[in-house]
Amino acid sequence: MSNNLLPPPPLPIFKHPLWAAQLIKHLHGGNNRDEVLKQLNNLIKQQSSEAMRINLGFHLWNSSLTTTTLLQEVVAAYAKFEVSTLNMMESLRVCNALTVWQCIASYPDGRRGLVNARIPHYLLPYLGMSTKVIWSLQFLRLRILEFLAALAKFDELHGQEILHVLLDTNLFSLCLHCIRHDDTQIQKAATLILMKILMQEDGLKYCCAYPDEFQSLIQVLRQLVEETFNFEIPCPQHLKYVIQCYLCLTRVAWEDGVYETVGNMFPQQLIGNTFHNIIHKDPEIPNMLNQLVWNLNHRPPQQLLR
Repeated sequence: MSNNLLPPPPLPIFKHPLWAAQLIKHLHGGNNRDEVLKQLNNLIKQQSSEAMRINLGFHLWNSSLTTTTLLQEVVAAYAKFEVSTLNMMESLRVCNALTVWQCIASYPDGRRGLVNARIPHYLLPYLGMSTKVIWSLQFLRLRILEFLAALAKFDELHGQEILHVLLDTNLFSLCLHCIRHDDTQIQKAATLILMKILMQEDGLKYCCAYPDEFQSLIQVLRQLVEETFNFEIPCPQHLKYVIQCYLCLTRVAWEDGVYETVGNMFPQQLIGNTFHNIIHKDPEIPNMLNQLVWNLNHRPPQQLLR
């Protein structure tokens, strides 16, 4: 490899800090950036503990121009993505940049910094296409949603600040869009983000404050149960995401027709025997469904949305 890059070391960053520093230096240089991104990804994969990933994320976040350099990689692919000519190698290059960002996001101040730098805004155009796209683009969309889900650690340090920044984007609507139009893997990742938002009081308030968003959410959740899950056996985790979304919605104050909307559009398959082959494999699912049935039949105290 040119530019005098060191050969990849066999040990992780704690024993080879010079290797990480060299990769960061060459990442900024521009030459052989594709190869540097690959080697950075390999280095990230070597971090066998959370503490090691946080340490590497700290060094990446505190290295000047790293975030800007990665942003250049993301923005450079816009044009080809829009006309569906982005090939798999080019898609993987953007995915490698996302992996480095996700490593930065493992460090709390790095996660907050990425959100405050509006990095999610630059990723949203990849989620907005109205029709199904070729596999290389679907792969990239999935990776973007996984990265955004990693940012959405709302119960951790800076979590509420990050929540409000993400709510100011069009992320909620775009997750609904992805569930309507994309494959099951993308639907699962998008449902996870919606669930994380709805599990936060301010996220739930946001959803219920906009009638169009609320109605769309109810329709999309019903679509998942009645259409997607009807044709493809859902993985238990995805089913739990959907149930948790309904649990969140049934906890809000039943004002302005919310109760009627949820009740009238609730898919009965969810509490019938449709998914018994999945439910019996995970004891947590029956407990969640029992709570859901109880919530649907007992209006909760009117306190959240006042």
